[in-house]
Amino acid sequence: MKRVLKNSNFVFLSATIFALIYPDFAERLTWYIIPALIIPTTVSLCDIKLRKLDMKKNLKPILVALMLNYVLLSGIVLIMSVLLIEDDALFKGFIVMVATPPAIGVIAYSSLLKGNTHLALMANAFIYVLSIFLMPVILLLLLGIEVVNPFEVLKILLILILLPLILSRIIIRIPYYEQHKEDKDILINLGFFLVIYVVIGLNQDILLSGDYGLLLPIFIIGAMRTFFSGTLVFKIGRMLNIPYDELVTYTLFSSYKNLGLTATTSLILFGTKAAVPAAICILLEVLMFIYYSVLMNPINQKD
Repeated sequence: MKRVLKNSNFVFLSATIFALIYPDFAERLTWYIIPALIIPTTVSLCDIKLRKLDMKKNLKPILVALMLNYVLLSGIVLIMSVLLIEDDALFKGFIVMVATPPAIGVIAYSSLLKGNTHLALMANAFIYVLSIFLMPVILLLLLGIEVVNPFEVLKILLILILLPLILSRIIIRIPYYEQHKEDKDILINLGFFLVIYVVIGLNQDILLSGDYGLLLPIFIIGAMRTFFSGTLVFKIGRMLNIPYDELVTYTLFSSYKNLGLTATTSLILFGTKAAVPAAICILLEVLMFIYYSVLMNPINQKD
């Protein structure tokens, strides 16, 4: 059973299917989405040992990761949203995605794909702290103070980013955590199961509506930000002879946003429909790890 619960792709896919078939609990569980996101974020951040991170020595690769996530990836999402999205709520959902930091899962995926896990740890720690300032600034610049309440955004970020960071520092000092840390993936997956179920369940009618005029542009943007950006970085990186382990990590930073945070923030700030972009991108990200395993495998064997 533990092995099944540790399989992120299986858990996420199960949450998606359950939400599409039986969404009845989604509305009642909406109030639990914040604690459901706090738990996996906190547990994931336990892997980051802030005192052992030498930011100055590794500043250049950290800044590269920052630029790939917040300039390249966010830029693709922003430009394509402006070009393709007409619905106001959906557009706001994509803007939240633009402002959101990378997924904590970049660390785990770096390890699985033989990337530079140390770089992933340092860059994630740096970007997460920075995102407390970046996220509200980006939202205010792109949507305006008339649309975005800066204090509401700050409150969400303090609860969903700063609080988990503080809690993670407390938890790593507890002996019980060290004894059971190998089971942390179960907590992470169960937390995201609830988030995915609620977000997709609340939007089940839209996702199954067959309204291709509404859904197709979202899928196009989702595919571009999920597969195109990372593939582009990986191919260019190979031509530039960037070391394989660094390139894997850079590729992940150019592909992954924290969609749990995106969905929750969109839901709280702009309502149910604004979470649809995150919901669809979550579906695509289930396939992303499989895609990257295939894309990088021949190079991995050669190196």
